[in-house]
Amino acid sequence: MGMRGSFRPAPFGANQGLAGKVSAILDLSASAQSGGEWANWVDLLNDNPGVINAARRPAVTASGNGLPTATFATNDCVSVPLVAAINNQVTKCGWAFHLKVGNIAATSALIAIGTGTGGASALKLRLLVTSNETLRADSYISGGNGRLFTTTAALTQNATTWVRLEYDSSRGGDPNIRVYFDTVNQAGTFSDSGAGGTLTTLPVVTGNLLIGNINDGVASAPLDGIIGPRIYCLRENLTLAEDTALMNF
Repeated sequence: MGMRGSFRPAPFGANQGLAGKVSAILDLSASAQSGGEWANWVDLLNDNPGVINAARRPAVTASGNGLPTATFATNDCVSVPLVAAINNQVTKCGWAFHLKVGNIAATSALIAIGTGTGGASALKLRLLVTSNETLRADSYISGGNGRLFTTTAALTQNATTWVRLEYDSSRGGDPNIRVYFDTVNQAGTFSDSGAGGTLTTLPVVTGNLLIGNINDGVASAPLDGIIGPRIYCLRENLTLAEDTALMNF
């Protein structure tokens, strides 16, 4: 039975200052189910829902507090159309969501704007989880040339972590990328992708943002993990108080 209808949780509650910083809220509480799988992933702020091929639907699950989540396996993937004002900015952008993973066998994509089946026209920005359960943020300058940031700390297996990726081109170079666990800015190391280079604004691309298995032949190991109940697309940096507010709904 589908869950989409008149139910719409308040996007921000008392934290209305977030309205200018959050460009999309992909919310499973407002999304449709089919046969124990997610049939779509509704965006509360825009008419731009995530689309899921019937053969690639993540399973319907629930978090410890009963909120709906999506469990990804094999080739499960959600495709969200790229729109400049919503999820395809080039100067400041990011994503935030709750994540639970087990023992990751190989580097797997979480959210990606990049090449792959049904993805984007070129590599832009990707967030992945490695076989050590660290997170890796890939940002690109042109083609396959860019910089990869890998967190020093790893996620705790089978525990839910609030994850946020922040890209801010005004910082210049490697500081453009930040990754947060439970609102804490993570230390890490940088490496080159291809010829590397200095990070500036992100490339302009078309196509789709992908959640889950991106099938790009590089980091396409099936994601064995749980995401949800919400994914926030961000167009501005968050303060600690704002990050905490989103983490706690």
